[in-house]
Order: sequence, then structure tokens, then C-alpha cells
Amino acid sequence: MKEIENSNLFPDKLYLMYRVGRLAFSSGTFFLFLSLSSINKLYVTQNFMFILGIYAAASAILLIFSKNPHTLEFLLDEAAIFSLVASNILSYNFFSIFLIFPIFFSTIILGDTSGAAALLFGLSFHIIYFIQKHNEGIATGVQTILNSTALIAMFFAGAKLGKKLKIQASYIKELEKEKERTEFYKRLYEISANMAHEIKNPLASIKGALELIKEGRQNERLLEIIFRETDRLDRIVKDFLHLSRPSSPIKTEIFLPEAFKEILQSLQHFGKNYKLETEPIKIKTDARGFYSTIENIVRNAFQWADSKVEIHCRKKNHTLEIIVEDDGPGIKEEEKEKIFEPFYSKNPNGSGLGLSIVNKFILENRGTIKVEKSKLGGAKFVVKLPLSEEG
Repeated sequence: MKEIENSNLFPDKLYLMYRVGRLAFSSGTFFLFLSLSSINKLYVTQNFMFILGIYAAASAILLIFSKNPHTLEFLLDEAAIFSLVASNILSYNFFSIFLIFPIFFSTIILGDTSGAAALLFGLSFHIIYFIQKHNEGIATGVQTILNSTALIAMFFAGAKLGKKLKIQASYIKELEKEKERTEFYKRLYEISANMAHEIKNPLASIKGALELIKEGRQNERLLEIIFRETDRLDRIVKDFLHLSRPSSPIKTEIFLPEAFKEILQSLQHFGKNYKLETEPIKIKTDARGFYSTIENIVRNAFQWADSKVEIHCRKKNHTLEIIVEDDGPGIKEEEKEKIFEPFYSKNPNGSGLGLSIVNKFILENRGTIKVEKSKLGGAKFVVKLPLSEEG
């Protein structure tokens, strides 16, 4: 989360509301006086309409392009309002009160420093007006004092409200942190429970086989169970360590046709037909992470395919695109996000960590992975990895 002053949603919405209000006020006033002058009900100078037009245009530009508030735009509002009052067409007693809005909102949105600058700017206008009109009687002085008092009161009101909003934002930020911590530990407990469950099953099989051997019932089948479950335990621990280990900063050059052939050779025991189409591409990346990622995706396809797997690898601009699809049962829409979660697996012999390792590597390398329906009838994994200039 960014700093409270910049990221809090309430000031952002408040700033948007202020920009909309500024445009409504400036353009509404412009078209009002344009209409009145066109029917000769009010004499309006060209300078007055020019100021209004410029202010309306500036308001539109700020609404469209301004994302972050700045003190200068609030000072612009005050200058525009005072210019309209100084034209002697608009009433000082009425329109000068609009100066409270830039002061109030700048104090809330940008803080006391910006609000104080807007306040001093507004007070200086009242002083200038009083100096120009002091000969018109005591009423002008009283009105100037009342308007100046209103500006000062608005500044303090904005400062007080701004402090309350900061306290509220700080409280919300703490709640968000506490929620993140709770979610983290909740996820950690789930992963730990799943890890224990995955380890418990093969351990129970090994223990049962060993107890039978201890009783003198040794045979090839029991030894096969021990070796198989030990291998399963070893794979679970290796996968879990791989998932928790950061990517290696060492980049190794990989020739993709050779990499895919090596991976496919290790999966021939599945007895599935496959088609490999790859361009002669060389990349530089974390070799261990890349091999593990591709092997897990391809292994997943081989495990679920009825008979056929297709792999396509090509380079598009500066992106490596790898597509792996099979003719298996496919993946349900509601499961497309879950399959990348640790220990989520529909395969009773799988660890549920393979696709999590895939997702981790792809995210760390600023890539993307999508799961779609394959033309073969099963699942289609589309991986896109950005390539460096040297890769």
C-alpha cells in the first residue's frame, strides 16, 4: 500500500468531485453569461468572457488529464474567481465567497501547507479589493473582514477534517495489514496441513510394509511399495523445496529443441503419442527453473492425455510462446485458477505442487500462463515469457 496521503481512496474521490464541480461552475457560468449577453439583458465585456472561457477550458483539461492534485491549480481557481469579481460585473459580496472552496479542498486533499498557501492567496485578494474600494464606505471594510474570517474558518475546518481523515486512513491501513497477516497465516496453516497429509500417506504405506517385513513376510511386492513410496516422498520434498526456493540469478543459455527432446525422452514411459514443433530458439534464463517449469507442464499433459499431446514453441517479437495441449478430459472453468494453488491436484499420485512451481517461475520472469480448451478436446496451456535482448 502506498503512502496514506497519496493512496487513500477518499481524497482521490474528493479530488475527482472537486474537478467535476470546477468544470460545472466555470462552464455553467460561461454559458449563462453568453446567453444573457446575446439577448442584451446584461452587458458583458470581452475581457470578462475571455477569462471565463479560458477558465472553463482549463477546468476541462484538468478534469481529463490531471490525476494528481497540485497547489497551483487551487491558486488558479482563486485567481479566476477574483478576476471575475474585479470585473465589477459579479457581486463581490456573493462571488467572493467561492474562494472558500479552493482553500477548504486544498487543505483536505494536499494538507495544511497547501491550504495555508491558498488561504494567504485568498486573503491577499480581499486586501487588494479593500484597498481599491476603501473609499466606498465602511460596508466594504466590514464585508472584507467577514469574508476573510470565513476563509480562515474554512482553512481550520479543512485542517481538522484532514487530520481526522488521516487517522481514519491509518486505521484502515492497519486493518488491511492485519487482514494480510491473517490471510498469510491461514494460507500457511493450509499448506502445512496439506504437506502433512501428502507425507502421511506414503509414510503409512512404508510403515505397514516394514511391519510385515519385520514379521517375516518379506517379498518383492512389499519392497516395491517401500521404494515407490520413498520415491514419492522424495518428489514431494524436492517439489516443496523448489517452490520455496527463489530463482537463481545465474542465467544459462538453453537451446529449446534440445531441452524439449530431453524432457520428452524422460516421459516416454507414459506411452503417449506426441507432436513437437519448435523453432531453433536460444534463450538465457534460470536453467533449473525453466526445465522444471516445462517438464511439469508437459508431464501434466502426458498424465491426462488419452493418447495424444502437441507442443508448439515459437518466438513472437520479444516473447517466447509455448503451447502444450492434450486430448484428455480438459479442465473445468471453475478449476482453472485452483490448479495453480499448492497441493491442489485431481491426480491421486501427484503432489499437487507441479503447476504451483510453473506459476511461480512464470510470475518471477514477468510472464503469463493461460488455460484454454484445446482443439484436441482436452486442456491447452499457453505460456508467454518476455525475452531479453540477448535471449
